[in-house]
Amino acid sequence: MARQSGPDNQARPYSDLFEPAGKGEYVDGMENRANDTPLGSTLRETRALARSPRVWAVLAGVIAILSLTGPFDTYGAMPLVPRVIYWTLVGLGSFGVGLFCSMITATWAEQRGLNEALALLLGGLTAGLPITALNATINWLVFSDDILAGFRDILPVAVPIAVIIAYLYELPALRRDGSKTGTAAETASTAETGAVPALVRKLPPEIGRDVVHLQAQDHYVKVTTTKGSALVLMPLGDAARDLAGLDGLRSHRSWWVRKRHVGGLVRRKGRLFLRTSLGDDIPVGRAYRRQILRAFGDAGQTPAPSSGTPRG
Repeated sequence: MARQSGPDNQARPYSDLFEPAGKGEYVDGMENRANDTPLGSTLRETRALARSPRVWAVLAGVIAILSLTGPFDTYGAMPLVPRVIYWTLVGLGSFGVGLFCSMITATWAEQRGLNEALALLLGGLTAGLPITALNATINWLVFSDDILAGFRDILPVAVPIAVIIAYLYELPALRRDGSKTGTAAETASTAETGAVPALVRKLPPEIGRDVVHLQAQDHYVKVTTTKGSALVLMPLGDAARDLAGLDGLRSHRSWWVRKRHVGGLVRRKGRLFLRTSLGDDIPVGRAYRRQILRAFGDAGQTPAPSSGTPRG
């Protein structure tokens, strides 16, 4: 179901024949949802993790192993049920606090020019401090341990673990560079058959079929062409795969852009953007930076000033 942009630049219903009244109105005016600030990026990653069954399954498995084996003398010091509660607090608290601090620090560092490997290292090192403080506090509350001595003892263990987890967490993100835009076989198949992608067929004829970029807006994707834009009820991942034959790529977890409409790279306040033929600035996310630089080079020369509203 597509929704067309009207004269007042608000996304309006294109056809309500099969869409319940009022459905989708909440996506209006969400142009700045995909901001690439360290806090905004970290909060989106955290929400995505909270909705992931795999993450919860892994955490449950780790907590179960720690509870049953009772490392650090907890096996003899605590019965099973208190031990499960203790390791649940330690596991969930350390993972949540550590990953949040690691991601926000690494994102901040990369936006200021630090390379990815060093940014992740800095994020892991930084995360070790709040993890240590949390665990020392829990031990003080549960075992009445000296909190300063506990901090000193836990820090050498927490820091390397935080660094390792930071790198392990980023590996899938680094591997997915380019994968969500479709495989080479999918691209070749679409080009050979000349089939019109399903997403393009859903667009209102008034805005044409020359797609420039896509933006995720909750359950919708905003499709921008050279003549206008419309909202289509489709996840961004599915939309990007559907447009595999149009030679585009993901620049951000919330954005897809067509290569032929990219005029160059722009750096602004330490952040990287793609300048499109429409004058829009599309944010480049941390996990996608490497493939963007491979595809378009470095932002050595800034294109002409944007004639449109920056999207970052």
